[in-house]
Amino acid sequence: MSHANSAPKKRNPIWIVLGIFAGVFAVGLVLCCGIGLWIIQFPSVSADAATSFDSDSIAAPTFPQKGTLKKFPGTAIRTELVLGDGSGYGTPAGANSRLWIYLPEQKVPAASLPCVLICGAGSTMLTGMRLGDGDEPEHLPYVAAGFAVVAYDLDGPGMTEEPEVKAYEAFRSSNAGLVNARNAMEYTLTQIPEVNPKQIFAAGHSSAGGTALLFAAHEPRLAGCVAFAPCSDLKARFPGFVVRGLSTTFQGLPEFLVKSSARTHEQKLHCPVMLFHAADDSNVPIQESRDFVTRLKQSGKDATLLEVPTGDHYEPMISTGIPAGIAWMKKQLK
Repeated sequence: MSHANSAPKKRNPIWIVLGIFAGVFAVGLVLCCGIGLWIIQFPSVSADAATSFDSDSIAAPTFPQKGTLKKFPGTAIRTELVLGDGSGYGTPAGANSRLWIYLPEQKVPAASLPCVLICGAGSTMLTGMRLGDGDEPEHLPYVAAGFAVVAYDLDGPGMTEEPEVKAYEAFRSSNAGLVNARNAMEYTLTQIPEVNPKQIFAAGHSSAGGTALLFAAHEPRLAGCVAFAPCSDLKARFPGFVVRGLSTTFQGLPEFLVKSSARTHEQKLHCPVMLFHAADDSNVPIQESRDFVTRLKQSGKDATLLEVPTGDHYEPMISTGIPAGIAWMKKQLK
């Protein structure tokens, strides 16, 4: 018997090298893709991130009886009340901030005015925001339409001399500004007899729109909520790699972003909701509002979305959004 073909064949060394290279490349590709996906994916959070904030455990401050007056001839008189030192920092949360109360120039009967609660827009959603003169164009149209307005600071104002991490901690301690919103509600109910307690609305633009929606999900006494181009989904706004990077400085950031996102609590909304958005918004994609309202409608909630084709992020809110929001609120009053 011949054994000429029984010896093992020798492999060409180049194929061995190519095989090893292909294996290493495949493993590297899998690892890189896995690491890449891990980096861009939002970090996992505990179940507690989906629970409601507990602002009732933080006592409301003692409200001052007098404040500084500012007149808007033919429209309104505004009173600025400074709580504590007005800094937006300190304990308990909400004890050192400001309220702006707008009422019509003329005297009105008790419980005759609907009211809008609103905070300043433009925060990063990681820190709070102080009211400024630039907020007045958002406030005065409501007063001209027959509403009272109570505007409020959010604890931990960013872009100040305070370190950003200190602003974040103050904002987080205020439950993403819900304590400030609660204080505005309590002041309205206890100190402004002209306001009808069953006709109080939350409103806001951009970051303040997200705060309004978050507040509405936590405050059952609201008659409705109007949010203009709101930041409602913070997981979508903050990529995973950004959150991972910031988490080394901002403690508990992933959980806080989820807990302070209006989307997390949207099924707790029981008052009617109106959203307004421009299709070409370059700051907050309109699809975010479309999806938000779609989910609310699918769960049987009273939700409306008004879209305009152009104008970007700010101008449509002033020219079209606020008038539409006022008309929508007046419809709710009927």
